[in-house]
Amino acid sequence: MNLFMSKSSRTTGRYILRAVAIALILAGGLKLLNYGAEDMIEGLQKANLIQHVTLISVTAIVCGILLLIPRTAIFGLLMSSAYWGGAIVAHLTYDDSIVMPGSFLGLLWVGHWLSTCTTGTATQHDDAG
Repeated sequence: MNLFMSKSSRTTGRYILRAVAIALILAGGLKLLNYGAEDMIEGLQKANLIQHVTLISVTAIVCGILLLIPRTAIFGLLMSSAYWGGAIVAHLTYDDSIVMPGSFLGLLWVGHWLSTCTTGTATQHDDAG
């Protein structure tokens, strides 16, 4: 069964992916600059990951950039999924809510699904032959 979506659904999916990418870039940048990211830094301290703040920040920025480039978007999708999965695990280690990273992970995949569906009309094919 082929799934056909409207052009506006594909556009919506692209905007969702861009929003997630911008969130990753901003979060990574704020952590790198240690500006306005007190909650994120506190979370890394609670999860005993503060010594890796530079690596985590650069990874978030790279994931966001990869999502924005059409040629690398699939790789960005996979890396961003791993990033948000790691964020979920980090939140679980200190009994924090996983709603925020889980929401971004869900938005990431919904955006990808919407942006990759084809446009057109569905037709039935009889393969029995």
